[in-house]
Parts: sequence; structure tokens; C-alpha cells
Amino acid sequence: MSTSYSTALSHIILAGTGIYCYLGVNDHSLYFPQCSFGSIIVNSLLGVWRWGNPSYGRNSNGLYKFTSLLQDLLALPCIVSTELLQYGYMKEIAYAYTLVSVLPLITYICDNRNMSNDLLNTILGANCITLGVLSFLHQNYFGIAACVSYAFNHFLVRNDDETYFDIPSQDLYNYAMCFFAFFGLKTVLD
Repeated sequence: MSTSYSTALSHIILAGTGIYCYLGVNDHSLYFPQCSFGSIIVNSLLGVWRWGNPSYGRNSNGLYKFTSLLQDLLALPCIVSTELLQYGYMKEIAYAYTLVSVLPLITYICDNRNMSNDLLNTILGANCITLGVLSFLHQNYFGIAACVSYAFNHFLVRNDDETYFDIPSQDLYNYAMCFFAFFGLKTVLD
């Protein structure tokens, strides 16, 4: 893992998108959207340091991977929880979607990385299905777009150190997260 200025640029664009979305929900009555977009901002700013600093960027790799996990754990589940609360579902169910996403963090901390990834994929898959069905039932087409963009991003592109059409997967992942963040903002505001 070396310096990659294209990846640093993609993190700058994602951080800008995250800041735009955060400011869009800054006055929102629920705090879940701020957590979702805040996790994107923190990970992106750290990614700019990680990928754009040739001298010290590699030293922050462990922290960058941890914030990437936090982004995965918070970005989608917080949007789903917000939608559940906005549509009048029970608070306990809405809070459960975000609280259950902490389980992969516990397994990650306990050094069981394989179980953490499997559990994360299961939880995020359930969140994608929930957001898609919920948005379809309430005719929130931005929610469907957010669901599709996140599922495409997490399950197909996934930042796995590969290249697609000579573009690093981390860059594609960041640009796809920009789409998710924008659609997530529109979902919450719709």
C-alpha cells in the first residue's frame, strides 16, 4: 500500500459530498443522518491523509481501516433507522437496525475478522432489503436509488485492491459512496 493521489482525490470528493449532505440534514430532528454522513466525512478526511501523504500516510493505515469499518457500520443503518422513524414505525425497531450493526465491530475488536465480514455483509444485506422495501411501499424513489447504489457499491465494487478498467476499486468505491450519500440525503429529506 503506497501513496495514490487518485485515491486521495476520490476521498476529497467524497468528503465534499459528505459535508454537503451533513449540512443538508444539520437541522434535522433526528440525529441518525448526522451520524451517517459524519462517518463518511471522518473516513474520507482520514483517507486523504492515508493516500495523499507519501511520508506518513502508511502510519495511519490501521486507523483508516477502523474508520472504514465504522463507515460501513453506520452509513446505511442510520439512514434505514431514520426512514423507519419518519414513517412511524416503532422506535425499538428503528433503533435495533443501528444497534445490531455494532455486532461486527465487537467481533472485529475480538480479532475475528472473517466472522466480522460475514456478519457485516448479512446485516448490510438486511438493511438494503429493508430500505428498498420501505422506500417502495412509501413511494420514496430516492430511497430505492440509495438502496441500489449502496448494494452495488458494497457487494460488487467493494474496495478489495483490484482494478476495474484500470481504475482502482477504492476510487470506484468512493465515487459510488458519493451517489449513496446524495441519494441518502434525498431519502431523508423526502
